[in-house]
Amino acid sequence: MAIFCHPFSSLTLKKLINPLKPTSTFTYINLHIRFQAMNSRSNSSSSKVMCQMVPGLDTNEKEYILDQTLERYTSKMVKRNGKGTAIVWFRNDLRVLDNEVLFKAWVDSESVLPVYCVDPRVFQASTRYFGFPKTGEDYHEKVLITVLSVPFLLLWPGLRGQFIIECLVDLKKNLMKRGLNLLIRHGKPEEIIPTLAKDFASHAVYAQKETCSEEVNVEKLVSKALRRVQFPHSTGRSTSQGSANSPTLQLVWGGTLYHLDDLPFSTNSIPDVYTQFRKSVEAKCSIRSCAKISMSLGPAPCIEDWGCVLSIEQLGLQPQEAGLMFHIYVSKGLRFLGGETAALSRDFLKIYKETRNGMLGPDYSTKFSPWLASGSLSPRFIYEEVKRYEKERLANDSTYWVLFELIWRDYFRFISVKYGNSIFHLGGPRNVERRWNQDQRLFDSWRNGCTGYPLIDANMKELSATGFMSNRGRQIVCSFLVRDMGIDWRMGAEWFETFLLDYDPCSNYGNWTYGAGVGNDPREDRYFSIPKQAQTYDPEGEYVAYWLPQLQKLPREKRNFPGKLYMEQIVPLKFGNPNGDRASAARKNSYGGRGRKTTKGYMS
Repeated sequence: MAIFCHPFSSLTLKKLINPLKPTSTFTYINLHIRFQAMNSRSNSSSSKVMCQMVPGLDTNEKEYILDQTLERYTSKMVKRNGKGTAIVWFRNDLRVLDNEVLFKAWVDSESVLPVYCVDPRVFQASTRYFGFPKTGEDYHEKVLITVLSVPFLLLWPGLRGQFIIECLVDLKKNLMKRGLNLLIRHGKPEEIIPTLAKDFASHAVYAQKETCSEEVNVEKLVSKALRRVQFPHSTGRSTSQGSANSPTLQLVWGGTLYHLDDLPFSTNSIPDVYTQFRKSVEAKCSIRSCAKISMSLGPAPCIEDWGCVLSIEQLGLQPQEAGLMFHIYVSKGLRFLGGETAALSRDFLKIYKETRNGMLGPDYSTKFSPWLASGSLSPRFIYEEVKRYEKERLANDSTYWVLFELIWRDYFRFISVKYGNSIFHLGGPRNVERRWNQDQRLFDSWRNGCTGYPLIDANMKELSATGFMSNRGRQIVCSFLVRDMGIDWRMGAEWFETFLLDYDPCSNYGNWTYGAGVGNDPREDRYFSIPKQAQTYDPEGEYVAYWLPQLQKLPREKRNFPGKLYMEQIVPLKFGNPNGDRASAARKNSYGGRGRKTTKGYMS
């Protein structure tokens, strides 16, 4: 993606401290920004700078890789044995490859109608307890920028909204290559799906089964509405495919490495400790093969208007106005491109174990998590590609650790089945009673990256700018919020829900309950010492200086411990010397955090 850049390299931004609760108070922060006036007076000879994206291949390369991969995962032996039209309700499975839902619907029908519903409860609602925009799509960070003495108000669009748009564009294109299309409708699935089922006399609606209450409730509403759809007896549908007079909702398990039905224990007996869970499934379970689908999935139903991929405005986002367009130039930050095609372009298995605890740059980890969360990738596909990598190139520690992280994702998904809504409750799955505070001043300093601790502030600014944060960073900022500030962990979890590109409720809330000591961590007092973490993972201060440019002029050894040369620290640390004294940072009660014990399935 080309960014048009102005010769000036930096601007001063005046940013509202709390954009959700506008006040007249401003704080000044500096960001490296390059810009170009995108209007009729724009200089057509302006230089173009490539923003680092994940992945960084051009369109032709990505399409070639996708075609080669899909050929490996395509079967000419699959035969259809159904009748009528089946609806595929796409949710968090925005892919063609290894899509069990699509596979079953195609086999059980003569025609498949793929549908995506733009549900306002997903894109325009607020979080449960603290009212943050639910997916960030209507969160507009208000920034007043002064350029050559002229003020401009800039509204930043939601990053996850843009990512989903890109996923849908890619899904629509990939379906069309195989003789289908993607019908896009705006509204609630329980209103849209039954109407389509009636119009096309669909015998069944196929969708991926979810585990958390909000998603499960929508499934129940859709199923109930489908039962109200009545067909004449002469539709020619077999009773094995649904009721004789109404369509059914066929929910298909997906999104995990191990299938729910293959676990060596019932959901009520899932081990609470991750290590026990992992050892048990590794020893007693096999991973099912990817569903290999036909190259040709048509014919598609005859539809005059398939609908276009939703726009920023339709997601409730404020588009960037014509005139001055500003772009953060993040040479070491990230711009994730949504969709299956982009996801299949990643290949960093060789060095994953050594780099997964890094913080800066596009290549320090696999960064599969946004595509796993949107369903652009399946865990089973990653597993099979890991095994192919080991066979054709090299089996190493990195390949095992990729699978290790995938099992963490499975663990949190299955725990959500076992414990239900308790993963969202203050006391967590274990109903722990602990006193928390909801001090708005402290929380605002955390979320805005103004705590006075460079490692915390840099991570939070990266999150708001890119929608991403390293696995290591997430654990550090979580520990600081709940251990050093004593803030209600749900505030942090809901803030992550607003901003993360790779948000999914199971992993997000599972990790937050784990970090807050109310989940299933056998060590309830797990603490991440900021001095210890900084000295271990950012010893030269490169990461903090990138996201906090005011630190760049300081000696490297001072960047993480600037003292009075940076802003005042909002709270004292529970453990460790904020000035970076190694002895005090390594106190007995302070947990520095070794990767093996602390990485928890973000696939970051």
